[in-house]
Amino acid sequence: MARPRKHDGVVYRRKDTQFWWMRYWDRAGKRREEPTGTADWKEAQKKLRERLRARDDNVLEIVRRGEQLRFNQWAELFLEHYSKPPLRTPKTHEANARAVKHLVKAFGDQKLTELSSDAIDGYLRYRLRQRVKRKRRRESWKWDYLSHPRFTRSCACFGAS
Repeated sequence: MARPRKHDGVVYRRKDTQFWWMRYWDRAGKRREEPTGTADWKEAQKKLRERLRARDDNVLEIVRRGEQLRFNQWAELFLEHYSKPPLRTPKTHEANARAVKHLVKAFGDQKLTELSSDAIDGYLRYRLRQRVKRKRRRESWKWDYLSHPRFTRSCACFGAS
């Protein structure tokens, strides 16, 4: 029988780096070491607790993979698996694809974990100031400002408000 562990994980500092590192054991009993990405001890402890909670909830591998996922990769996955018919109507898929086109220009190469609500709100303000060309009933194409409810509906699939 294996000797019981004293601690689930530990935060420590390596000599050659300014960041704190964490060491913990995953569900399979394998020891994991990774940087916390912060020089603050309290933030490093918080990150370790999040990892241990994810391990206990059996979602650790999903969390670790999600931290490396970039916005453009996520947008492609979303359009491919959650936006196409039969899950959504063709018009909804077209609206989602149109929204993704603009969002990828703004957030394309950023990691999902680096996106903040301030960045999303700033983008929303920027897009609402943009003029768009749209077709009105019984009229020709007209340049107009993007209305807030219409823009919010087109971005609702991404959790923006």
